[in-house]
Amino acid sequence: MLSKRVIASFFSLAILFALIMSACGGSSDTSKSSGPSNQPETITIWHDWQGDYLNAKKAIFDAYHKQHPNITIKLVQQDQLVDKSITALKGGKGPDIIAWTDDSLGQLAASRMVVPMDQYLSSDYINSTFTPAAAKAVNYNGKIYGVPETTEAITIMYNKDLVKESDMPKTTDDMLNFAKTYQQKNPGKYGIVWNTEDAYFNAPWFYGFGGNYVTEDGTVGVNSAKSLAAAQFISSFRPYMPKQISYDIASSLFTEGKAAAIINGPWSYSDYATKAKMNLGFAQLPIVTANNSPATPFVGVKSLWMTKIAKDPATVADIMKFYTSKDNQLSMIKATGEIPANAAAAADPTVTGNVAIAAYSSQAKVGVPLPNTPYMSALWKPVQDALTAVWSGSQSVDAAFGAAQKAAEAGVKGINS
Repeated sequence: MLSKRVIASFFSLAILFALIMSACGGSSDTSKSSGPSNQPETITIWHDWQGDYLNAKKAIFDAYHKQHPNITIKLVQQDQLVDKSITALKGGKGPDIIAWTDDSLGQLAASRMVVPMDQYLSSDYINSTFTPAAAKAVNYNGKIYGVPETTEAITIMYNKDLVKESDMPKTTDDMLNFAKTYQQKNPGKYGIVWNTEDAYFNAPWFYGFGGNYVTEDGTVGVNSAKSLAAAQFISSFRPYMPKQISYDIASSLFTEGKAAAIINGPWSYSDYATKAKMNLGFAQLPIVTANNSPATPFVGVKSLWMTKIAKDPATVADIMKFYTSKDNQLSMIKATGEIPANAAAAADPTVTGNVAIAAYSSQAKVGVPLPNTPYMSALWKPVQDALTAVWSGSQSVDAAFGAAQKAAEAGVKGINS
């Protein structure tokens, strides 16, 4: 599970998304699905959607039921969704479909709580229908487990009343220099802030520098030369950011005008644009100077997977394809402001013409899927501990990430056993 990860709504992006779109039917299919059942049945989906999220998604499933009156889709909101799903499914009960974020797919697939759908959702269909990171996120060990719904990634937001677009850093060297010079010109204030002690918020540097946290086979990489270079880059901002930094501190500094820019995700947009009424601009994370590659954030991919107790995989697949079609994704994000996983929807002018949604969508294109391997659960705390030790100055980069490597390897070994 994510450590300290912010889970919040995209409602604010919908403020900018006032175009009128109609909810239409499903997408073309190149897989082997035989279509929905002609017999009366109920398909149950467990999810954590609430408020406008739930209403927008329910409208799509209601439209499916209208086209297929024999098929009833039952939506059940659950907290602690993954744990409750595993408990229920082990007893032969629970949902036909789980809707959740991709970092839990490995755990559910390895325990055989969700099952492959390749017969009904081909790789060609998934790869041609969805954006690259989204398509990869529903693939585990070479098998397709469902469909991606929406994506999210962190990017740079800046206060246009304090800095201009031309001030935004294009490379990591530029970014460090920007932090230094802005502070020199504005004592007591900061050029750019982010949560430097959280593994999720610092993935762009580790993966952008060519390192990683862990691979699909459980190989831990936090003390590789490239990962250590990323950690050293993060550490280099210590003179130009607060000694104590967290998600809340960084966000408050930005809201109060004490920081010109912040690295954050779409869930934070309403706090800045709506509540604080800030004049916001967007800039992509910079190119890593050392290798000329883009900083590479994690792309969280909200997905739908089929469980082991689903009795009608063909109907499940048909519902999934209908739900994630271009037109239905466009109608959904009108209300929710989310980032569509459907590639055609993401490229639609109604999306690309929305500054906020387009910025996050563009950033997601150079990201990597939030790792769906179960081994990732062994990495969150060791990486956070190492980042905290480095930021506080209590340990060197080498010492902190050497310890993180050992702790993570022990965690992976525990998972394997």
